[in-house]
Amino acid sequence: MAERRILCHMAPGRHPLLLRAVFAALLAGAVPCAAQDAAPPPQDDWFRDHVRLSGEATASMSTKSAEEEGWFNYSDYEYSTVRSLRLSLVGEVTLGQRLAVITEIRTLQFDVPEAYALYVRIRPWLSHALDIHAGRIPPTFGAFPRRLYAADNPLIGMPLAFQYLTSNRADALPATADELARMRGRGWLTNYTVGDTSAAPGLPVANALRWDTGVQVRWQHDPVTMYGAVTQGTIGDPRLSDDNGGPQLAARVVFTPHPVLAIGGSVAAGPYLARSLTEELPGPAGLRSHRQEAYGADVELSRDRWLVRSELVWNRWGQPAYEADPKRDLDVMAAMAEARYKLWPGLYVAGRVDHLGFSRIQTDTVGVVTWDANVTRLEFGGGWSVHRHVLLKAVWQRNRRDGGRPRGSDLGAIQVAAWF
Repeated sequence: MAERRILCHMAPGRHPLLLRAVFAALLAGAVPCAAQDAAPPPQDDWFRDHVRLSGEATASMSTKSAEEEGWFNYSDYEYSTVRSLRLSLVGEVTLGQRLAVITEIRTLQFDVPEAYALYVRIRPWLSHALDIHAGRIPPTFGAFPRRLYAADNPLIGMPLAFQYLTSNRADALPATADELARMRGRGWLTNYTVGDTSAAPGLPVANALRWDTGVQVRWQHDPVTMYGAVTQGTIGDPRLSDDNGGPQLAARVVFTPHPVLAIGGSVAAGPYLARSLTEELPGPAGLRSHRQEAYGADVELSRDRWLVRSELVWNRWGQPAYEADPKRDLDVMAAMAEARYKLWPGLYVAGRVDHLGFSRIQTDTVGVVTWDANVTRLEFGGGWSVHRHVLLKAVWQRNRRDGGRPRGSDLGAIQVAAWF
């Protein structure tokens, strides 16, 4: 948790009231900037010429208690994604035609604000669409992580691949396959006997709620856009500093043959185990031998009143084993499809179907089982733009899985989002 508290390089417990006051002042000061766009700026106003601010506030509430909804909607920030209050302020400071600094300061549940994004954008050649990002950079893998803002997500929940916590951890390991099987469906609070034995959340396949630290290159030549990145963490465990024995390499290609169609492909690979497990690993293999590898494909089609999206992710974690084979492969296959239909301007309906499937392992006590419980989610709802910058959403969500406790959850949720 402490690694994420990077705003002003302060620890989480120091000066929280000061940070909250500064964050509130920035939000309050930014609103007049948006409201006064029609007024001609002074010719010598450096701030207006070089600084752009935008912000978003979202509040969500569900029909379940916080404990009940967390079984399926818990995130690694230890909050439910359907019961939250989020404030964010995005700033871009242009220091010239070739250089800019971009940041997003965010707070959840009025906790201490933190730098969700903080990177430098360099454009070496003005005649070419080539950007270099360095710092806490935008995600490279997948399509959904770039659609986290309320106006981009037609529903309230998130796709399972980018939110649901599996029972695999980076800092703790099961001593046997039976111990791993006992944690099926327990990603919200998992504990093992090797490494850190305290109970803690597991890893999602890809974490859309945190950005990684590293360097990213973006190149565009219509109809193709390409991304490549080297980062400290992995897609499932983005990090501020290296704690896993080596960098992750990631790449993405988006092909847009027509304005209504976009087809994407992503790949990422890197070691994911925490350095604290170095002395606990079986055999001669080190941290670099135990990797997270992922491949993704996505498509988006928009035509008339329809917007249809689909995304597939195949993921593998190489987990150390302490039995005959010193390594076991933990595979996950994620599939998602969603659609939005505009009934008339400002009003739409939407739905998403989502599934996570896990590979099988051999155990002594229960035979062959999936290493985590397979999960299916259905979410349907709609949204109403009551104002150009205010959106109301209401959804119904159904979750089912073949293990863990509980095995199902049905809930309703509402959300209000405002931005400038």
